[in-house]
Amino acid sequence: MFVLKKRKYTWLDMYRIPFSCAPVSTVLVTLQKAVTALVNVFQVIVVAEFLDGAIAAVVHKSYDKKLILWFVLMLLMVSWKRVSYNIGSLFTGHFVTVGNRQVLQEFTKKRTRLDYYLLEDPATEELTNRVANRLEVNLSEMLQRFVNFFVIYIPRIVGVLLIIAAHVWWLAIVVVVMAVPLVFISLRGGRKIYRAGEEAAVYERRHKYLFEVLTGRETTEERSLFGYGGAVNAQWYQQYDTARKINMKAEAVFTANVEGGSIITSILASMVSLIMVPLTASGALSVGLFISLSTAIYDLVNLMGWEMTRAVSQIARYREYMKDLTAFAALPERQEVPDGAESNEDRKAPGGTQSREFRGKIGGAEDVSCQSASGGSKAQRQDIPKLQTLEFRHVTFRYPGTETDILKDFSMELREGVHYAVVGENGAGKSTLIKLLTGLYREYDGEILYNGREMRTFPQEDWFRIFSCVFQDFARYYLSVEENICLGAGDMESGAEGENRAEGGLRARMQEVTEQIGLKPAVSALKYGYGTRLGKLDEDSVDLSGGQWQRLAMARALMNDSPVLLLDEPTAALDPISESALYEKFGEISRDRTTIFISHRLGSTKLSDHIFVLKDGCVREQGSHEELMAEGGIYAAMYETQQSWYSKEEGVEA
Repeated sequence: MFVLKKRKYTWLDMYRIPFSCAPVSTVLVTLQKAVTALVNVFQVIVVAEFLDGAIAAVVHKSYDKKLILWFVLMLLMVSWKRVSYNIGSLFTGHFVTVGNRQVLQEFTKKRTRLDYYLLEDPATEELTNRVANRLEVNLSEMLQRFVNFFVIYIPRIVGVLLIIAAHVWWLAIVVVVMAVPLVFISLRGGRKIYRAGEEAAVYERRHKYLFEVLTGRETTEERSLFGYGGAVNAQWYQQYDTARKINMKAEAVFTANVEGGSIITSILASMVSLIMVPLTASGALSVGLFISLSTAIYDLVNLMGWEMTRAVSQIARYREYMKDLTAFAALPERQEVPDGAESNEDRKAPGGTQSREFRGKIGGAEDVSCQSASGGSKAQRQDIPKLQTLEFRHVTFRYPGTETDILKDFSMELREGVHYAVVGENGAGKSTLIKLLTGLYREYDGEILYNGREMRTFPQEDWFRIFSCVFQDFARYYLSVEENICLGAGDMESGAEGENRAEGGLRARMQEVTEQIGLKPAVSALKYGYGTRLGKLDEDSVDLSGGQWQRLAMARALMNDSPVLLLDEPTAALDPISESALYEKFGEISRDRTTIFISHRLGSTKLSDHIFVLKDGCVREQGSHEELMAEGGIYAAMYETQQSWYSKEEGVEA
């Protein structure tokens, strides 16, 4: 079983990784290649003996019974070479299927454990793409090139050289001296090709995106309306041409290596054959051995001039790939602190040092993707305690790599069953507050306490389960209506038992939530109801309106049993009256749960029990709508400015 570990990966891992994924298939492929190598070497002797025996039988009328044996062996060797490739492909196909699943799962688990700031880093994204792209091809090539080189090419070359050395020792030395430089040239070419691909990847990612802009369905309306095709096409061509030139330059280096190697080895083979002619005439070599060795040497021309050069080049390329794999495995991960082991001194480290130091052991983070992938771990997880209090206590936070504090000595307290609103101008810290609440960033000074327990002492999975969120940029999954909504239930309904519950409780809950949120009429109007596929992928799929997608996202959040519901401006695209109506409906549905509305529009905040007003990273005002209006401060000024938005008399229809 392959496990991605923080260690240095080398070219030897071209074999270690396949072996860890599928040891039986890897060993069988190795044996198949080893038999092929032995057949290629011994074929030189068998063919020489058969030809000498046949010449003796025809010319000298001297028949040897071994001639039949050499003939049978020769037929068996030819037959093996014909079926060997298919046998090896069978084992390799099995390894690729198993290995692709295991390695991809490890890569996915690694990404789930990365700190959130790394997921926003372009360099990390490019590194991840280089490691994970063409994974199935990479796995197959790694095994094939490694085994071919070390199990077929090297033994075959050594075997033929030993046969030559047994008759003309100095010819073997000449061949070795001529072949060694080709190996180093190929290694250098392989490194250049991989690094060229690394450089070109940036431009390839850009031109692929621009191609989607030029051809995709998502941009059809604006592309037609604004007529920006020519300008974008020019940018696309610039990025495409830059990537093409980089790749062509690297490919030219590789071709030069291959062709140069072929020329050198062709000259070498011709020289060796010419030298063997007088040796054969003098009787030092038999006629059969001369013919057999000549054929073998010309085979080596192709082997050393093309196949081996290519193999060496690709081994060098995968050696560079292993450097990227080492860097990917070494990326810092979100750390779990087991069982409340984090001390107050650790939590209150001055200057935000915790964001640059990684402590503790990996724990819950690894479980997340395993449980999500395997689908059955609810019985192993502890239930999240019911919310009593959620408190920010003197929290200061700055984003990694920056010098500006976004939240400054921030304090606020939330209690069970209360509807809260957090408002403020752009840049006040609302989005940062969400990222800290949901655990996307855990490196802060001060404390965030859930029922008096520091949140960083929760495993990552448990922290995520505290909140059910609807974000402003909520996901629109091109799945069925039912699948879109039930994704909010997570892995609660997995396995055979889950399927039974899905037929009853889960589906009933989905229908109830859909009706409560006002989405049921739209679903009933669809051709296949809850089974209708959404989006633009399929011919019979249906795309919803913006408001319907927003209601669907809210229904998904309500399917989750998290103690806290969090809405981060998911209705920003709606008009204010529709927003207030939707929030009012959502508030009625979630009246027994703690909710937090994040908004810069204040029409819906009247529905909240308690409002926090943020400015410059601090809570500057708090209270009910009536209390804050009576104060005549920041909130009152903002509300008076926006009040006209919410007047139906202004001509705005709900």
